[in-house]
Amino acid sequence: MPLAARIFAFTTDAITVEGALIAPVLLARVAAQQADSQSNADYKIPKGLTLRDEIARNFRIGQALFAELDASPVPSMTKTIGFVEALFRDVFGFSDMARVGTRTVNDRLFAVTLEGLSGRVPVVVVPPSDPLDRASEHLPTDGRRRSAASAVQDWLNAREDALWGFCCNGNRLRLLRDNASLTRPAYIEADLRQIFEGEAFADFTLLWLLIHASRFGSPDSTAGECTLEHWREAGSRVGAVARDRLRDGVEAALKVLGTGLLAGNLELRQRVQSSDLPLGDFFGQLLRLIYRLIFLLVAEDRGLLHDPGALT
Repeated sequence: MPLAARIFAFTTDAITVEGALIAPVLLARVAAQQADSQSNADYKIPKGLTLRDEIARNFRIGQALFAELDASPVPSMTKTIGFVEALFRDVFGFSDMARVGTRTVNDRLFAVTLEGLSGRVPVVVVPPSDPLDRASEHLPTDGRRRSAASAVQDWLNAREDALWGFCCNGNRLRLLRDNASLTRPAYIEADLRQIFEGEAFADFTLLWLLIHASRFGSPDSTAGECTLEHWREAGSRVGAVARDRLRDGVEAALKVLGTGLLAGNLELRQRVQSSDLPLGDFFGQLLRLIYRLIFLLVAEDRGLLHDPGALT
């Protein structure tokens, strides 16, 4: 199966993956329902129904909720909070999702609009007029305005009992994890408008399978005891194996390509032997060529080299 087909769920406009939150290969397995903990019982599906039945039902509910929000020319903060609360409760299975507003720790004020699973899953909400990465005047502040993304990240970093959380502005829903790095953002973001208005059922399926309440463990377990953490760790192991294989492949390619160039080009061989072309420089040029070829091959495999219409 082509690589592009295996990772369809996040190569569309509806799902964006930034950083190494969960490895792409694990997301592909989740989308194909081939990851661990993906049985009907794991997702708490009622007897007599299947995962697909439940996902299809929740897709229609989500569409109705989004249409109601979008009916307002400029949805208010209150209306957006109501939409996000209903989306998590009625679509993604967070039956105890509750409004909070703020939390205070060591005299520091945090914006936490909603909480699910007894505080285990925080959600920060802003209206559609506020991009998730732009400072918002709609969030409580202790003197410095924060964006929805930075607000939930701050709270996750401050708490040991909450590893995963969300921010949402009605149009976009972003999944984040505790992350001490300030320079390397990592998240998975869904374009809700694209999903619900564009009938992007495959993308909704991945989103539902990924962020259903059952993926976050139970309130009586530690924060790390949840399916999302297990998937993240499994993805890291798979990624390490893939990097090792890539390293071995690059090493073999260096030997084959370098040997072939030297064997077939007398002038080049003489320049290397005389140190006119230092061996380190020759190695660097070979390495650059190989990585350029890898880049082109991956881009071709994903169908990114040409506009599909240009070949017809």
